[in-house]
Amino acid sequence: MKFFGYLVRLLGCFLLLFGTWNPAGYSYVAWLSQDDGYRFSFKVVVGVLLFMVYVVYLRIAWLALGALGVGISAAILLTGYMTLRHYGVFDEQAPFWTGYLMLTIASVTLAAGLSWAHFKRRVLGTSQVIYPPP
Repeated sequence: MKFFGYLVRLLGCFLLLFGTWNPAGYSYVAWLSQDDGYRFSFKVVVGVLLFMVYVVYLRIAWLALGALGVGISAAILLTGYMTLRHYGVFDEQAPFWTGYLMLTIASVTLAAGLSWAHFKRRVLGTSQVIYPPP
């Protein structure tokens, strides 16, 4: 997998997470909370589609990274964020940016999980095969 493939996966994760919820309020959760009445069935269909994409993305990331990999990648990103806050790059009193950064950390972790099998095959020459449960 080339770098462009990782960027496409990262963009897909950003769109999924930021489209579901973001601090600006332009998201599925904000749209769902609006009580316009006549579009409820369309909102449910979009919600089911989002749920399906989440299940697929999270399953792939969990199988590729495992609990330890997800924890380590999230810990690396969170400690980087805390280091930047410590040095004053991010304001400690600005919760608005904290929401965006947490979504970014989650997106990068999810994209790493989606790309890990491709990266592993390219570096080590081994493939990950998902076997169906017995």
